[in-house]
Amino acid sequence: MEPNEQNNQILTKRERKELRQQEKAKEEQVRERSKAVKKWTKRFAIILIIAGSIGGIFWYVSGRPVVPTSELLTAVADDWTKGNKNAPVTVVEYLDFECEACGAYYPVVKRLAEEFGNEVRFINRYFPLPGHKNSMTSALAVEAAGRQGKYWEMHNIVFENQRDWGEKQAPDPKIFENYARQIGLGMDQYGKDIASQELKDRIERDRGSGQKLNLQGTPSFFLNGEKIENPRGYEDFKTLIQSAISKAPKSTTR
Repeated sequence: MEPNEQNNQILTKRERKELRQQEKAKEEQVRERSKAVKKWTKRFAIILIIAGSIGGIFWYVSGRPVVPTSELLTAVADDWTKGNKNAPVTVVEYLDFECEACGAYYPVVKRLAEEFGNEVRFINRYFPLPGHKNSMTSALAVEAAGRQGKYWEMHNIVFENQRDWGEKQAPDPKIFENYARQIGLGMDQYGKDIASQELKDRIERDRGSGQKLNLQGTPSFFLNGEKIENPRGYEDFKTLIQSAISKAPKSTTR
């Protein structure tokens, strides 16, 4: 074999080796590039999802009707109210008749309403909690009684007998039918009212306003439009009300 031929063969082997190395390098580059593309594609997809979610949240928030707290707490014609409707001080209570804490506050609020008489307006609103099986049933019963002019009679008897029906595992309308008879309701009318969508809508309206106020539980009290921490008892609640009365314009009281 001539030297030149041998050199040509050696060069050819080197070239082939270099070519193989170059091909491997190219393949590695392609693999790395593919990994990078997949990586950034995933990141981009995540960014899009997050951006879409944030955009959806902003759309949801901006699309929701923004109702001022003062408007949500303004008394309406069919609110259940005790006291002077023109009083300078208003207490709004969102309650669930099956709530034990509401039951504990019941005699406190009742006593305050009797004591302050013409100086304070007390408003009751429904806020039935989903975990209580008879919360809606009791609210319907009280509202139905109200349609016959006996809201407060049913309100009182339901709270005063809460231990007999609260925390049951299923709704029990018959219990409230018995209360309806005890306070002298017309049972035919009571039955029609209990089954009506109008009553359900009335209760849901109150619950809806409570949800817009971001209520987390019951009872929830608002004193002249400001949410207050639940007072520790009668004296604390009385002090808060007296303070509100002292700050209120005297000329509005009748």
